[in-house]
Amino acid sequence: MSKHVGGRSGVVEGNYHFEKSFLDNMKVIKSLDQAIKQNKGFSLARFGIGEISYLSWPSNGLFVQEFKRYESYAGVSNSPEIIRRELVRSLRDTDMAGLIAPWRLDPWAKQTRNVLKQLKFMPSRACCAWIMQCLLDEGALWPWLINKKVFLVGRRSKEAEIVFKKQGVQITGSTVINGYEELSRVQNELQSNQEWEIALISAGIPATILAPRIAKLTHKVAIDFGHALDMILDGEEYKHSDLVKKWNDQFS
Repeated sequence: MSKHVGGRSGVVEGNYHFEKSFLDNMKVIKSLDQAIKQNKGFSLARFGIGEISYLSWPSNGLFVQEFKRYESYAGVSNSPEIIRRELVRSLRDTDMAGLIAPWRLDPWAKQTRNVLKQLKFMPSRACCAWIMQCLLDEGALWPWLINKKVFLVGRRSKEAEIVFKKQGVQITGSTVINGYEELSRVQNELQSNQEWEIALISAGIPATILAPRIAKLTHKVAIDFGHALDMILDGEEYKHSDLVKKWNDQFS
């Protein structure tokens, strides 16, 4: 577990260049496979723009303000205070943290460093936050998932079932989640259905909070899968801004 704080994490004061210790994609897959083989709980939680915005609160409230139009789509249905508290817990509890690579979004990588500095914390294992999208782009995702028992969690999990099954993935179940208040129900569902080996969670910020909780409770692998699911479903048509607009239009 990555519960090293302050000096004990081997962080030289002021050195929070997490990207220098990023695991490459194949090493990430190896860690996940090892956990499945050993029946050990293992979580991969990703900290993207939304998560870093909330982790920067209240010292930098502007980020949360800027994130407002994405908030409902990203499953944020609670106060910044509660979301931040849960994200801090997730960051400390997750077995592997997906963090924003400077070569993808340098200003946000800098802000991630600020957050880690503030928390005096460095995850013991880290990879690029876009890990699942990279595996998909490289053509490594489907060969890895083939013959694995997967449970899908997220707003689009029902339509995703069909696609995953076509690719030869064993789907043992799926459930929808739209916001923070549904976390307990989803936790219970995943606990009572024990046939799966990997839970793939595409649910915005609740996915980041859920992955470490699920791994701990079930002793299985829980992955914050993110927009990789939208990319699988939408292909070339995938556009984040369109999905956000479509979601927000329902409620306006």
